Order: sequence, then structure tokens, then C-alpha cells
Amino acid sequence: MNAARNILRLELRSFYPAFGSLFLFSFFTTLLGLVPTVFMLQLSERVLASRNELTLLFLVIIAAFLIAVGGLLDSLRQQSLTRISLSLDERISGSVFDAMNRRANTLSAKMRSLVLNDLNIVRDFLGGPMLLQMFDLLWTPLLLLALFILHPVLGLTMVALLTLNVVLTAINQMITRSVSRAAAEAYSESQQFAAAVNRTADATRAMGMLPDVGHRWAQLHRAMLGWQSAAYRRAGIVSGVLKFFRTGQQVIILSVGSLLYLEQSISMGSMFAAMIVGMRALQPVDAVAAGWRSIWNFSASADRLGQLLAGDQDESSRMQLPRPSGALSVDRVVLTPPDQDTVLLNDVSFDLMAGRVLGVVGPSGAGKSCLARLLVGVWAPRRGSVALDGHDLPHWNPDQLGRFVGYVPQEVELLPGTVAENIARFRSDADHESIIRAAEVAGIEDLIQSLPQGYNTRLGPDGHVLSGGQKQRIALARAVYGDPRLLVLDEPNSNLDAIGEQRLAAALSAMRDQGASVVIITHRLNMLIYCDDVLVMNAGTVHAFGPRDRIMNRLSPNRLTPQPILEAGLDRKAS
Repeated sequence: MNAARNILRLELRSFYPAFGSLFLFSFFTTLLGLVPTVFMLQLSERVLASRNELTLLFLVIIAAFLIAVGGLLDSLRQQSLTRISLSLDERISGSVFDAMNRRANTLSAKMRSLVLNDLNIVRDFLGGPMLLQMFDLLWTPLLLLALFILHPVLGLTMVALLTLNVVLTAINQMITRSVSRAAAEAYSESQQFAAAVNRTADATRAMGMLPDVGHRWAQLHRAMLGWQSAAYRRAGIVSGVLKFFRTGQQVIILSVGSLLYLEQSISMGSMFAAMIVGMRALQPVDAVAAGWRSIWNFSASADRLGQLLAGDQDESSRMQLPRPSGALSVDRVVLTPPDQDTVLLNDVSFDLMAGRVLGVVGPSGAGKSCLARLLVGVWAPRRGSVALDGHDLPHWNPDQLGRFVGYVPQEVELLPGTVAENIARFRSDADHESIIRAAEVAGIEDLIQSLPQGYNTRLGPDGHVLSGGQKQRIALARAVYGDPRLLVLDEPNSNLDAIGEQRLAAALSAMRDQGASVVIITHRLNMLIYCDDVLVMNAGTVHAFGPRDRIMNRLSPNRLTPQPILEAGLDRKAS
């Protein structure tokens, strides 16, 4: 286990006593596994020689009792592992889900698609039979000792068989590891493409793209099958040899035992007892050898979970800062996408006082949406700083900061749940008064009243379908919920009609009156009449910044936005 998995190891540490008990249980189950061997020896040496039926009866009763105890211990072991795996899942699943979404922009698409599946793999492995087989494997020397007691040749034969199994399994793993990993990556890529097609199924079908995208998915699927086939071919020869020896192990042990019996070195009972002990010793070895893929999957999944948790371990431990007034300061910011070097924002600086509304305008690709992600802490700057009330955003506890921030992204998605739950940001401490107040500030009472069950209307794949404008209005109510100190709206009126824009303007005024700092990114210049300041962006830099009237007067139309739109905005402003 490498250092990246330390977080997971720390969570597992509290279960070490339970694992120790299971290891001890495995000792007793291994001993009880020798009951058939001892029974056969006693049957050969006592019952068959004396022909005493009473002895046979007592031997059967004792053997049945011990076998029942062994079965009970096996059942207890499995139940204990199940409880351990579920307890571990309960401890880390929330942290994994939190870290996966908190670091969504820094995780690769492949890792995002694997994280929750990794959690299932770790839980199933810890609660499955493979771990018990590994415990049993550790007690295999005890069975080898029993064989050496019966006869040294039997013990040496078993050691040779075990060694051969381990060597062949290791060879099989080495020659298939790389192609198995490539097959897993190809499978992940094909699944991601299929999921993307499913999300855009309406547009794909409407534009006749389905045959072509189906062909592309088939190519990805065939690539995955090709890697899997290569893995099977590579492993074919070694697997055949392994199967031959696993099938012939009983024959080998019986043959060696028969030769020793013919030489009168062991009794008939010892010969058959050696066969039973040999099969018992080989069983966990064969199981672990056959299940190496599940062990490898567990190791890889634990590594990824460890890396995810290690990168997020200090987020929630940051000091709680006082409630901000909303003063925003951006100083010499250079922004690049996560894990990339392309500069999206270059040397961006401005200050926004609490209780003022800033309008951000500029042509498409100017970096306006990137600025929105920067202001709410979704993206971190490569250089420079973003501060709220003088505290850099990384200094804040992110969950605490989120309660003081409202954000409407350009692409609005609501979560499966009721309208009230979405407005309240799914907070467990939400109260009805705060939800209604947020709806009033956002001006969506008419929308709520038009829904089938009002605030209790369920949204999601199987719920009520909302239009784009309705989603934006509910997202605005979600953004203003809890009286945030910083409100960032990215094209919040792109799907709104005239009435919707009036409600949006009223919400801007209400938030300004409450002392919040508001940043609105828009292509519609008529919204600038509700702003106090204007920031003009172009090619990722600040083109102009200052009070609205001064900026609008000094900018020529074609430098800000297409001529007709600007003139319409200025005419409306003048009127």
C-alpha cells in the first residue's frame, strides 16, 4: 500500500481488532477442516480393524458436531466481514461523494466515472469471500505441517504443487496486466461516449446523427473487445497449464500416497487423509490465484480512493471566518483551466464594493463565464487572488463560503427532488419561511402557483418537466436563498421573456438593497441600466471598468457587442 492510500488505511485501522478476530477464527476453521482427515484415520485404524459399530457411532457424532461448529464459525466470519464492509462504506462514502464533486474540475473524466464504482469494489471485496480465502491461505503452513507429520514426501509434494500454482499465477498476471488495464480504459471510454449520446439523445436523433454516433460507439466497443481478446489469448497457454495441474492435483497426491502405501510407509487411511488435507491446503491457494483480478481491482480502486481523499482532507478543517459584508477584490488574476496551461484570464483586476451591482459584458469567448467560475471559487487562479472582505477564497471553509454565495451558471441543472428542496439547496435545516422569502425575492410566485403541486412538485427524470426559462427562475431563487453576500449570475436572462427579465431586475434591486455584491454577466445591454458598475472584457483581459455611465459613454458600439444590440440597449437606456 503506498502513501496515497493512507487516508483509507486510517479508516481501516479501527477495524484491525475485528480483522484480528477473523484471523483467529480462520485458525479454528482450518483446524476444524482437518476433521474429515482425522475421522478417516480413526475409521481406518479403529472401526475397520475392530468392527465396532458403537465406536463408529461416536465418531460420527463427534465429527458431525465439529463440522457443524466449523460451519457456524464460517457463517460468523462472513457476517462479520459484511458488517465491516458496510461500516467502512458508511464512514467514507460521504467523504468520497463530497470530494468527487468538490474536485470535479480537477479530476479526469475517467476518474470521475470510476470513483463511485471504486467504492463498490472496495466494499464488496472487504465483505466478500476472497478476504476469507486470504486469511485461510495464511494458515496453509498448518496443513502442510499435518502432511509432513503423515509423511515428509507428502509434505514436499504439496509444497511443490503450491509453488507451481503461485509461479504460474504470477506469470499469468504479468503477461495480462497491461492489456487488462487497456481493456478497462477502453471500456470506460466507450461507456462515457454512450452516456454522452444518451444525454443528447433528442438532438442526436433529430439531426440524423444516430447512425454515425452508433458507428463511433461500435468502434470504441470493438477496441475494448480487442483488448479483452488479447488478454485472453495471452493468458490462454498459462491458464491451460494451471487448469491441468488444478484438475490433476488430486491424482498426483493419490498417486504419491499409493506409492507410499505400497512401500508400507503409510496406512490406507493416511493415504486418503493426505488427499483430503492436500485438497484443503490447495483450495485457498487456488481461490486466491483464480481471483487475482479481484485483488488487483481492489488495489487499484483503493489507490484512486486514497488519492481522492488525500487531496481533499484539509478542506473541511479550515477556520470559520465571520459573515462577510460582500466586498469583492480581484487582484492581477491569471486563470488557466485545471491541469492545463491555456490562459483564459490574464491580469484581471477590479474591486466591487458591497451593495453594488456589476454588469460584465463582452463578446463571446471573452472569458466572462470563466470569470464567474473564478469569483465563486469553482476555479482557482494560477496567479493573483480573489478576496471576499479581504480574505482570499482559499482561506475560507468552502462549505461555509457556499452559504454566503449565490450562483446561477450559464447551463442550469436542477437536482431530482421537490422545487422547495432545490430552492433550499437541499439543506437539512431549511425552513418554509426562508424558502418562500427566496421565491419572493426571485419573483417566482407565479411560476410556483402554476406547477401541479406548487413547492412540492417533484423535478428530475421522472418528475415535472420545466422549460429553460423556468429552470433559470428557480435557479435564481436557489441563488438568493439564505441571504448571500455575493451573487454571481451568468447569463441569467438567456431564456427569460420580458416579464421574467422584469422579475430578474427586481431581484437585483432587492439584493442590492440587502447589501449584497451582485455580478451579472449578460449579452443583453438593457440589463445594464440596473447596474452600478460595468466591466468590459475582451480576449480574457479587462477592456474597461468603472461606473456604468462613464463606461457606456466612452465605449464605441463595435468594441463592446454587435451594433444593433448595443444601439437598442442605449436607446432603451436613453428613454
